[in-house]
Amino acid sequence: MDKQLVVLITGAGRGLGNTLAQIYLSRPNHTVVGSIRDEKAPGVSELKASPKGSGSQLLLVKIESSEPGDAKRAVEEIRAAGIEHIDIVIANAAISPPIVSLETVNLDEVVDAFKVNAVGAIALYQACHPLLEKSGNGKFVTVSSAAGTIGAMEPYKAHIAPAYCISKAALNWITMAAHCGNKWLTAVAVNPGYG
Repeated sequence: MDKQLVVLITGAGRGLGNTLAQIYLSRPNHTVVGSIRDEKAPGVSELKASPKGSGSQLLLVKIESSEPGDAKRAVEEIRAAGIEHIDIVIANAAISPPIVSLETVNLDEVVDAFKVNAVGAIALYQACHPLLEKSGNGKFVTVSSAAGTIGAMEPYKAHIAPAYCISKAALNWITMAAHCGNKWLTAVAVNPGYG
């Protein structure tokens, strides 16, 4: 059997994370590790029932990105399942607080967004780092936003979503730090757009 390509995707219970997990799972010789918060969510049933490519398999783990210890516990589960490397980590899980002005933003929402969208990504990166390194060609992909780019604040009107945009600006920095600090790792932030 060909070497399994192992992909970990956070936020696999719904939305973009769910779709990415299904796409990778449909390909041959892929192990998809999907992180979810709620086993009973409709997207989880859909993911479990989705077609699998030859030799592909799904492993679900719990990661609540607001809990820094969850990523480490999930990686322990991954290792216990016999997975010895991770080729691609897609840090997709995020929250998006309400759109409000900087003058009226709820500071608790700023902290919550930062904790999930930035600190959660650091916790995930730290937990997965040894298994990414074992891949020999590890990739750390963060789902960010152009609205988190300071130079694009005016064109994207990012000033109207301070909690979200501050956290995504931090995520962009985290991604670049991972890339610059590890010559063996490819780390990129992607902007999936909105609509």
